[in-house]
Amino acid sequence: DVLLVIAHPDDEAMFFTPTILALRDSVNVHVMSLSNGDYAGLGWVRASELVESCRLLGIPKERVSVVDDPSLQDGPTNTWSPDTISLYILPYLKKNGISTVITFDEYGVSGHPNHIAVHTALVKLVQNKRIEKGKAWKLQSVNLYNGLPDVADSLLLRSRSSLEMSEGKPGGDGRAFHHSTHSQAHNSQCEWFRHLFIVFGRYSYMNTLD
Repeated sequence: DVLLVIAHPDDEAMFFTPTILALRDSVNVHVMSLSNGDYAGLGWVRASELVESCRLLGIPKERVSVVDDPSLQDGPTNTWSPDTISLYILPYLKKNGISTVITFDEYGVSGHPNHIAVHTALVKLVQNKRIEKGKAWKLQSVNLYNGLPDVADSLLLRSRSSLEMSEGKPGGDGRAFHHSTHSQAHNSQCEWFRHLFIVFGRYSYMNTLD
């Protein structure tokens, strides 16, 4: 099993769809959101939207967890403690017998402090040998509007240093699925700039994990 740790509901659809689609048929993918995305007072709505988004991505609600901790609230000015984050990740891993974790890298894709805090917590867990180094993966942050590369394989394993996951449909089907998932499930977040991100962004069709 694999645990995808995100900061907010809709991170899974905005950034990690290719990873989820590449893995879901071979392993059980779990998703943990460390906040309910209550920045605009819609936490209960966004938590429900995450469950629906994961359902569309093939992840049952039993494998979806939403944290609502006063010290882990959605917001660019809110500081998240790595130790607090660890209090949620480690018990979940133990309870479900999971050893592999995926999250953001040190740039957090969009530079959001909450994304970066999740990465920092995972690094600390690896350094403290609470998670095996070879079992911790981070999503490589790239230019958000990179041109479409030549993607031939749906899952390309190069080495431990680089893992590329795509939907195998670099033309249009992959992004259409991505756009549909976000639009159907995350209605509260359907703003124009998110539509542009999904249509033109690299994360709609490829993830590179390090």
